[in-house]
Amino acid sequence: MNMDNTDLSAAVSGVGNETFGEQWNMSLVEQLTSLEGRLNRLRFLSLQIIVFVISIIYGIIIAIPLIFLPVSFTIFNILLTIAALPIIYVNYAVLVKRLQDTGRGEGWITYAQVVVALSIIYQLSIETDLENILCGLYVLPALPLYGLSFFDRGDQGSNRFGPDPLG
Repeated sequence: MNMDNTDLSAAVSGVGNETFGEQWNMSLVEQLTSLEGRLNRLRFLSLQIIVFVISIIYGIIIAIPLIFLPVSFTIFNILLTIAALPIIYVNYAVLVKRLQDTGRGEGWITYAQVVVALSIIYQLSIETDLENILCGLYVLPALPLYGLSFFDRGDQGSNRFGPDPLG
């Protein structure tokens, strides 16, 4: 992995990553929302941190008005989950691009969709013993996906999902 003098801002913005005639050129919005292209490990990690910070701020902004609504806990949980769908989608989009960087498509992306569905079901759960079971059903399948995303090296050069993000 040749990353001489690559700083975090260049890694996130995609500036200066060129291959022979092809250029990895994704804006930050495309990196967070598009399902096409590739992200290397450094971009994936930095985007996960950015999304985590944004989700905390977004969660606080959304939760404050919901707290004052005179609704039951179940309705509150449903409204909060609906409000969290954009953050869930952004996490999914970033994960898909990381999987594509490693050359994994179809089956792995379907696997990621199952993990996302389990996370939505977990967020909708009420405080019962079922919640502990659902937590395990969400976290355990997510471990291989995120382990692969953080530790597996991406394909060198272009692959069927686009140019190499490292250039």
